[in-house]
Amino acid sequence: MAQLSVRSYARALLEEIEGRSPERQTRRLMEQDEATAQKGTEAFLNDILDHISNYEMEHRADFMTACDDARLRSASRPASLLHGVISLVCVTVKLLDRRFKSPDLTAQQETDEYCAELFADPWLKEAIRVVYRPANRVAESAESRTWDDIDFRTTEYHKAGTTSFILKGRRSQAVNEAGARPLLALKCVLFPWNKLAAIARATDAYAATYGTDEITSVVVKPISSSDRWVVMPFQEGETLGEHLSSFEEGGPTMAARLRKAQQVAAKLTAALHRLAGGAPVDPKDPRSQHLDLSPNNVILDKETAEVRLIDLGINHLYSRQVGIAEHDDSVYIAPEIKNRRPESVTADAYSLGIILMEILTGSPPRDGRTPDEIWTTSPILGRVLEDLIDERPERRLLLRPDTEQFAFDALGEHLDFYFALVQQESEVQESDFARPFAKYAPTSREVATQFKQMVSWRKLGDGRPRREEYLLLFSVIATASWWFIAAKTALLKLDDVVTGEVKMEEFVADAGLAANIIAFCQGLVAAKYYQTIFARLSVRAIPGRLATATELLMRSMAVVAVPTTILSTFWEELYWIWPWTSAAGALAVTACNGITLRLATRTIRASRKEFSTIPERGKVFARGYEQWWWTMLVYAILIIILATGVAAGLLHDIWAYVFIAVVVSVGVHYVSKCVGAGPAVRGSLARAFFAGERMAILSRRAAG
Repeated sequence: MAQLSVRSYARALLEEIEGRSPERQTRRLMEQDEATAQKGTEAFLNDILDHISNYEMEHRADFMTACDDARLRSASRPASLLHGVISLVCVTVKLLDRRFKSPDLTAQQETDEYCAELFADPWLKEAIRVVYRPANRVAESAESRTWDDIDFRTTEYHKAGTTSFILKGRRSQAVNEAGARPLLALKCVLFPWNKLAAIARATDAYAATYGTDEITSVVVKPISSSDRWVVMPFQEGETLGEHLSSFEEGGPTMAARLRKAQQVAAKLTAALHRLAGGAPVDPKDPRSQHLDLSPNNVILDKETAEVRLIDLGINHLYSRQVGIAEHDDSVYIAPEIKNRRPESVTADAYSLGIILMEILTGSPPRDGRTPDEIWTTSPILGRVLEDLIDERPERRLLLRPDTEQFAFDALGEHLDFYFALVQQESEVQESDFARPFAKYAPTSREVATQFKQMVSWRKLGDGRPRREEYLLLFSVIATASWWFIAAKTALLKLDDVVTGEVKMEEFVADAGLAANIIAFCQGLVAAKYYQTIFARLSVRAIPGRLATATELLMRSMAVVAVPTTILSTFWEELYWIWPWTSAAGALAVTACNGITLRLATRTIRASRKEFSTIPERGKVFARGYEQWWWTMLVYAILIIILATGVAAGLLHDIWAYVFIAVVVSVGVHYVSKCVGAGPAVRGSLARAFFAGERMAILSRRAAG
């Protein structure tokens, strides 16, 4: 029978899939030789997106269903290459469908199961051999020899890539006298992506680029490549993506997440440093970076658990050329790479930052901003990770000296140090005592935490210890203030115990007991307020009078309850002024909240022009912190009204007012605001103040 032209074969194949092919035409399709089937199938698949669109625009069932129906029809006929070709079309349409939909792990698993089932059919394997073989076959070319050395009978579906599907199979020929036939990985570029010139060129050059002896062994080196496939040794082990999925199934604690992030950071920075030749990243050599770093392009060696890198180079599917750039693994890719600017030296650092955030929160951030959960967990953690992921490469890694060339070994040490610091914090401990104590106790173990962190900074040997010593000093003051207040306002006073003179009659009097209760509650809230929100924050790196005022007010919160306690509890003749001292304390907190909010808001507004990591308007502050200053002001005014009424003799039910004050102080201020919302508020302020610190760094660099 005469052979069909390429266009005729492609047209007949479309009619076969749509169920419009006459029996005679079907038989003719089945009888075509391999050369016609290859070229005709290639022509059909190159236009596959148009076929899908045209079919569905005619208000018929989806094209995937039509492909499956055609596959079932062909299976009922005598076995032929046509059945394999239709199965290949089914695989292509199924994988393309996943690429154009939002990431969904369950849906991807179902797709993988579907493809694996189809690849059990030997005719699909034969179709791969025919359709993907080198188009211009030269018997002695490296591509032809590699292709002919694949035993397609042994191939099986392994997984899907972003622009490809990957098969696992064996060589046709033994490589030693024992008859060993090593496993190979065959990466076949999906149609129609291989029609894109950039993808075809990159795939064709992959073996020449990454298969040379000068490339480090941390890369799984390709054996050969053409414009539509890459063949490489099969690397045993799971991908980092698979490893992290298993990790998530165990419901890890934050302590476990931190350890995992630290381990992954150490492995990846070490591997990337080797990729760069053990030297600073060379902006003129794109091979010194991965440029497509994602969990699915990192394999953990089955024997050593060390990192092996695959699929290096720009993934052109994400380079703003196709309308699926924000799906799947594109979230890990630095914006400059998507915009085809490979000269950046920190592109892989950006990808690493996104990977670490995924480990810490369970999913990668898709808006290019550090998740609130990270800032809430630890300002230190938010600070170091946000420094990695700004959209503009020149805005990344501002915490490192500007004079240093960027190298991954230094980044690895930097991250390891910060992760170790965070793991010293009580809030992330596995201990069943440390975490609840840090959450609910007034002093929150803050002094012990900051002392350990200060020691770590001293060992590092830079200028940071002075800042840590400064913050530690005020944490000690805040803790001492709390214990002083607790001792002086307890029903059984410390000085009574020491002298042996228990004067219970002092507490029977309404005014004295009321003053002590209110002073105790003020001290309780003040200790928690300072330790939870301000103990680890400082704005000394931000220039300006507003920052200076903010710093003074934040530090004053360490002792805010001491003066009022002294005035209302030390002298019997002043017991009656407790409402006024309580109002004074509330006004001081109002001022601190208001000035702190003003600085944070102004800093965020100014930083939004410089940094892509700044939250959107309306999402800057957690738990309604914008309202804290005026709600505290309202509370202070109410207390002043109460104090005026008591002083004028208009209000007499002192204990009712004391009860209300205790409920508000303990229930609202301590439990709801400090314990419940405090860590998130601290994270919001830390993010804003770090933006100000980065702005200051930019100003110094521009000036000097």
